[in-house]
Amino acid sequence: MEPAYFKAKPTVKVVLIGYLLIILFALLPVLLAMLAGGIGNCMGCNINEGGTDECIRMGIHFGAVLNIIGAGFWLCFLTIPIGCIAFVVWTIMGVHAAIYYR
Repeated sequence: MEPAYFKAKPTVKVVLIGYLLIILFALLPVLLAMLAGGIGNCMGCNINEGGTDECIRMGIHFGAVLNIIGAGFWLCFLTIPIGCIAFVVWTIMGVHAAIYYR
């Protein structure tokens, strides 16, 4: 009986794309917080978790939005463990499929 998680023989490309997606999911809050901090620095704004200063550019207050995105860093305490579990499960599935299709 063919494994239920792969309809056809998995290729290296499929397995690597799976790993890439898992890593991207796990690190996305960190990357977004770094992006918000970088944008804040470029605009001359003080972005931190305690609040933000008046960051008005082109008549738009960017400080609150950048503060929310930067505080989203705390989601990494949820996404990194889920990503680690998914990484291990994906590895087990790949090894099982490689043994099955040998």
